[in-house]
Amino acid sequence: MIKLLNAGFTRLRKNKVFWLLTLFSIGLALFMTYMGYNNIKRYGDTIEVEQYMLNYSTMVGVVIAIFTSLFLGIEYSDGAIRNKISIGHKRTNIYLSNLIITTITSLFSYILFLIVIASVGIPLFGMITMPISKLIMLIGCIFITIIAYSSIFTFLVMIISNKTITAIISIMLSFGLMFAALSCLNVLQAPRFIESASITNGETGDIEMVKEPNPKYPSETKKKIYKTLLDINPAGQMFQIAGRTAPNLKILPIYSFGIIVVFTGVGLILFKKKELK
Repeated sequence: MIKLLNAGFTRLRKNKVFWLLTLFSIGLALFMTYMGYNNIKRYGDTIEVEQYMLNYSTMVGVVIAIFTSLFLGIEYSDGAIRNKISIGHKRTNIYLSNLIITTITSLFSYILFLIVIASVGIPLFGMITMPISKLIMLIGCIFITIIAYSSIFTFLVMIISNKTITAIISIMLSFGLMFAALSCLNVLQAPRFIESASITNGETGDIEMVKEPNPKYPSETKKKIYKTLLDINPAGQMFQIAGRTAPNLKILPIYSFGIIVVFTGVGLILFKKKELK
């Protein structure tokens, strides 16, 4: 395992995708702080630096999908996995070493983003306003969800041999999870009543605002189902954390751990049985 990790991190340091990911994290942090500073100058907006720290989480799934499919996907096309097995490395160690490298890289990109945001954002926008304990809890939840994302996309890369197909499926899945999360949020945030304007006097043009029950307002059972789906979905977790709307943060890491265990366990079983060409 140690030899596999050493070889993986050596390849990582020389990999263009890794350096592009690093530049993206730094560039995104600088761009967000620059746009926030412009908004202060033009409109007098109040900027909370901690909100910027959380916002990156909403797009991190796409970033991990792209990195994993491009970095690990090449191992099938260049015969690296077959060579590792032929020289005596166990398939379990190969799978887990790739998962560890993907996870550490994904966490590193987010930590780097946090460092740049804090270094540039705090001098520009002021100190963090929310309790530090709450912020640490939110960032901790993001870390665990990043690991869940890494386990999902490592699973896809290790099971699908074709790099192009892996990249397409991974990226489509990351966007699909985001759209599913937004759909659940749209249902859960539907108002109970809809206000509409009604003309009470055609001659004088008097208008009365009327409240009517929203036909699309979900029942309690439907709300529980959609809330559960939102909590299980890694993208749903990230949207709730970024929006600070998760009513119970303690449940989100449990779902993430479940995702990690299921995808890693199934991935190990399938990879052990996979025939390599």
